[in-house]
This record gives sequence, C-alpha cells and structure tokens, in this order.
Amino acid sequence: MQNRMAVLLCNLKPVKVRGVVSQATVMCASSPDKVEILDPPSGAVPGDRVTFQGFPGEPDKELNPRKKVWEQIQPDLRTDSQCVATYKGAAFEVVGKGVCKSQTMSDSEIK
Repeated sequence: MQNRMAVLLCNLKPVKVRGVVSQATVMCASSPDKVEILDPPSGAVPGDRVTFQGFPGEPDKELNPRKKVWEQIQPDLRTDSQCVATYKGAAFEVVGKGVCKSQTMSDSEIK
C-alpha cells in the first residue's frame, strides 16, 4: 500500500485500530478469493472528492455509527463489468478527472 493512491471513506468516527487512531477506511473490490484496492482516476490528488451522478449533496461531517449508514449503503457498492466502482449503478467519479476502478475485479462487492 505504500507510495500509491487509494479511494478512502474519510468521515468515520475515530477508532483505534492496532493501537493507531483511524478515521478512514480503504475502499476495495472484494471476493472470497481476492481483494483489490480501488484506484482513483489518473490525475487525482489527495483530497479530491468522489461523487456519484444522480446523488447530489454534501457528506456528513462524521458518520454516526448508531445510524448504521455503512451497513445500509455497502450492499449497493459494486464494480461493474468494466471494473468501474459504482453505487447503485452510478460510477465513483472525480469530476473532471474520471472514474475510480479496480484493476481486474469486475462484478464484485466493494467493502
């Protein structure tokens, strides 16, 4: 994972993971046999926001774990037949730069 870009879910409530405070999770395409980190589009820079066409709005400052937001949206996160990361069929997009993709995993869950 060193020296590479990744797609992160960044507004999580801080928790300690292996003794280190974490406020984000790395988004990955996943199957029972394999896991791949999602790649942002070429030209993306740290801090670029991922959006979804047809789903306007501002993100919550911090997700409330009691509302179980992640558990509600995760079933609708998948890669399509072209390995593009999607939410309810809408591509993970960095406006003006392109879409986020898995390197090889098509039609897979995103976790």
